[in-house]
Amino acid sequence: MLEYFGQRPIIVRSSSLQEDAFGNAFAGKYESVFCINTGTMDERLTELENAVRTVYASTMNTSALEYRRQRGLGFKDEQMALLIQRVSGSMYEDFLMPNAAGVGYSYSAYKWDDSIDASDGMLRLVMGLGTRAVDRTEGDYPRIVNLSAPERSTLTESWAKHQYSQRYVDLMDYTTKSLSSRPLKDVTPYMDSWYKKLVLEHDSDAERTFRERGQRREILFANCEGLVRNTEFTGCMKSLLHTLQQAYQYPVDIEFTINGTDIGEFVFNLLQCRPLQVGTRRDAVTVPSLPEDKTVFSVTGSSMGGSRAEDIDYVVFVDSRAYYEFPYKRKPDIAHIIGDINHHFRKSNQNLLLFVPGRIGTSSPELGVPVSFAAINHFCAICEMSDSEVGYMPEISYGSHMFQDLVEAEIFYTALFDTPKTRIFNRTVFHDMPNILTEILPDCKEYEDIVKVCHTKGMHLKLYSDIQNSETVLGFES
Repeated sequence: MLEYFGQRPIIVRSSSLQEDAFGNAFAGKYESVFCINTGTMDERLTELENAVRTVYASTMNTSALEYRRQRGLGFKDEQMALLIQRVSGSMYEDFLMPNAAGVGYSYSAYKWDDSIDASDGMLRLVMGLGTRAVDRTEGDYPRIVNLSAPERSTLTESWAKHQYSQRYVDLMDYTTKSLSSRPLKDVTPYMDSWYKKLVLEHDSDAERTFRERGQRREILFANCEGLVRNTEFTGCMKSLLHTLQQAYQYPVDIEFTINGTDIGEFVFNLLQCRPLQVGTRRDAVTVPSLPEDKTVFSVTGSSMGGSRAEDIDYVVFVDSRAYYEFPYKRKPDIAHIIGDINHHFRKSNQNLLLFVPGRIGTSSPELGVPVSFAAINHFCAICEMSDSEVGYMPEISYGSHMFQDLVEAEIFYTALFDTPKTRIFNRTVFHDMPNILTEILPDCKEYEDIVKVCHTKGMHLKLYSDIQNSETVLGFES
């Protein structure tokens, strides 16, 4: 097999009975391992064997075991097969990568505009390898494409597009002989002009500022704009997802790569297709008009997880400023506390709502709270809060492994941005309520200023969401 592939990078992927069946997503639960596949045959064979061991061993990691247990699959037969694929892409100096890659969904649970048809599907596009499309990575944002209106975006200004764009590129690095991430500026010098037009865009606002200072400077950022504007590409993706959904008779998610040419053609490689879990709560819910002094928050166009009307029994609130000022090395402690609270209520029928600053599930504590899904799987709702004063910003990263888990578990999600989408947000409403953190976790007294647990059962605190009309309200009913 290695002779067949030659000295081209390969990837060893999982393909288990339960993972590829209907009804359970298994998003990111098992490993996929890239191999640089260079050197002597003995070196290449050892690298491949280690990759095979890693993938098989991942069936027994904590996240996979907990996932199977929760889904009632803990004692069912789980047999693992492997897929070994050549890594799609072209050589650039000392690295290899595709022009672009990503994930696609035949149904989109994220509807931020009334004109969006969820059944047309959506994409998460990145330049380079698609690993950055499925993970919440530091400072990086993939391009979200709703296929019913591909060019429509919540970001309209050039500076905003630049701020929420891709800054690093994943590639197969022949110098380190591994999967690596490089800053975009280190990759662009090797790109042909046609390739730049495919995946890069100019920050016209910043370039104008430099011109006014008498300087001419090209400022580029990666957002796959050329691909998104290519109606042949977006039409192909829409048709492909629709065809696969018809064949499966079920919504699907796919992984793919794109490689273009200097004459505007592109080659599409379908790497994976499997059933997509989309949740079941789609019925309309009437969202009441509550007085402003009774409303905790009211948002539009920034929620996922289906329509619902639920009483909230407990609120867990992570104070953004206190979290920001907490020592960097100890920030993961907050993730562990949230996990302990989650574990405490695992056998109860209580509805827990979690407020966190910035991105939840990030690997970078300076961007948010680095929890795993297993640490929040008993919450009924998650609210990411922005705080411009200390630099926290939510990211609606539908399609990432974390968000696939939220969707599958029907955990509601909303983002509270410092924008008109957030009509009301009273972040001080829980300040005067008793904090019962130490009643649940007696050893956590030093964290009381950061994590607050409020018992709201009987206070008529209710979460309303109408996904069809993109409205969400949390408030106290009289």
